[in-house]
Amino acid sequence: MDNAKRFVSCMVLLTMLAGCTAAPAEDNTSSGYAEEGAPTPIPERLSFTAPTFDRDVDNGSQHDLRHSFDGPVLLLWVAAGCSGCHDWTAMLNEELDAGNISNTTNIVSVHRYPSFESIDNVRERYTNNNSSTHTPWPLLLPPDSTTVIDVETGRMTDVGLYRAFQNPVTPTLQILDDEGRLVWTSKTYWANATVLEEALNIMESGGL
Repeated sequence: MDNAKRFVSCMVLLTMLAGCTAAPAEDNTSSGYAEEGAPTPIPERLSFTAPTFDRDVDNGSQHDLRHSFDGPVLLLWVAAGCSGCHDWTAMLNEELDAGNISNTTNIVSVHRYPSFESIDNVRERYTNNNSSTHTPWPLLLPPDSTTVIDVETGRMTDVGLYRAFQNPVTPTLQILDDEGRLVWTSKTYWANATVLEEALNIMESGGL
């Protein structure tokens, strides 16, 4: 009987010690938001700066999107190898040439995948004057680390560009109103005249 009691006592002691000596289990609540607090809110009014190819139409080697806020801005998120992006770029060019898009309309292309595509491929695809995918408007080349500016305060935030713009895939069309608010998004892969007309109507109304 004494031996049985000693055995039970030893088992209880070992069980208690096991929890103290074992490596602590991974606690998912101890990383991310729990340690760093709630994520920084996305500003209501957005802008960002990004390098360009420094063409005449790029408005300098470093483009500040706030400089386009004399009216709504149509953003087209593109990739060099994205057929839908080529299609949308060609349609915008055709509409510009036909006079169906006002010369005062702000169009900006934004390269989406700097970590996966060569900058030379982007240059070849979108800056060749003899190509249907030539962009006679600013082409922005933001690094993955780009964060957005709060237009209300004029201060840089720690909010990542992609998060602020709802993690756009390519192609994605978006409209910022004349104060920098993201007011419309379309993810139609192939160029679509009806979708473009909707976008232009929103822009003509001031982005409301």
